[in-house]
Amino acid sequence: MNYIKSALKEILQLCGGELRKIFTDGGVMLLLFGATLIYPLIYSFAYAPEVLQETPVALVNQDNSKHTRELKRMLDATPEIDITQETGSLQEAELSFYEGDVAGIILIPEDFTSNLYQKEAAHLSVYADASYMMLYKQVYQAAAVTSQTLGKRIQVKKRLANGTPPEAAIKQANPVAYRSHGFFNPQGGYGSYAMPAILVLILQQTLLLGIGMRGGTDRELGAKHYLLPQKASLRGALRIIFGKTLAYLLLYIPISFYLFVLMMRWFQFPQAGNSFDLFIFSIPLTLAAIMLGFLFTTFFKNRENSMIFLLFTSMPLIFLSGFSWPVESFPFGFEALSHLFPSSAGITGLLKISVMGGDIRTAMPQFLELWIMVFALFIINWIIVRVKMKKLNAASV
Repeated sequence: MNYIKSALKEILQLCGGELRKIFTDGGVMLLLFGATLIYPLIYSFAYAPEVLQETPVALVNQDNSKHTRELKRMLDATPEIDITQETGSLQEAELSFYEGDVAGIILIPEDFTSNLYQKEAAHLSVYADASYMMLYKQVYQAAAVTSQTLGKRIQVKKRLANGTPPEAAIKQANPVAYRSHGFFNPQGGYGSYAMPAILVLILQQTLLLGIGMRGGTDRELGAKHYLLPQKASLRGALRIIFGKTLAYLLLYIPISFYLFVLMMRWFQFPQAGNSFDLFIFSIPLTLAAIMLGFLFTTFFKNRENSMIFLLFTSMPLIFLSGFSWPVESFPFGFEALSHLFPSSAGITGLLKISVMGGDIRTAMPQFLELWIMVFALFIINWIIVRVKMKKLNAASV
């Protein structure tokens, strides 16, 4: 009983000592609190419009007939684009595009109406910047849907002129009714799509950077290792790992609530899951990020090393998580690489609970993967500390 009390007292002392070091380090405070508070707000405000609308487009109307004027009105009525310039010259429209005045060009060729009357295919050309997928999608989608709608209208008018009853003419022009409904993100909003993954990555990266800076500071002050205790005993090693872990866990429990509950509600991103399930899932996610941070500090000899190494890993980790590109389509080896970081399982699990409306059982594969990662990284950290302790003891003899 006395041993348990002594161990708990030492763990709490170590936790308190680590918290004091964190709160007296301006750089670490800026990462752990400033970044986690400000970055989600910046991203959320930036993505608050959710759906890109009224994209400026130039219309090159080389036909200028009744049908093309009707097509222009239909194009301009779509929520995706706004025809801000109309000209008969493609070169003039290209100049506006390269100057950034418009995001796309829609060309109606001079034989558009004649092809319609001759029962030939009438073509509509679309020029857009395919390197910016959101703009490209808006211009292309507006042109495709509008041209299809116009084609069906013309078919209905021809059938009506031939004596076909109105209801039959409409059904013949559109024999298969197509309805699209997006699950979990009906409005197709980019913020609803991107923010859950970004929030998980913010949690992981701020922890890795903060722990890396703390470890680099200790190494600069002469410590042999961030987790190396003063006494070379098994109990001492375990206690210091538990103590430091508890410090970061206590800090990130409210931060997790802020990220995964408050931010999602404030900006009305999809949140179909239960807050308690999100809290339970965030515990192994946070612990795995902490343990990975402890492991990385083995290689950081100063504060700057952690920033240089970790600052540029965010974008690769986004792709490795499988949220922007299907994991099944990864090249050989990349899927296995994705499982080395908590963010991959964390993003998938958070999407299942928060966005898709599942519970902790729905995300059980990711939940178990995170716990396995926690224990595996814990053992690795403990082994590293033990090896360094043995070397230190051997050198002191």
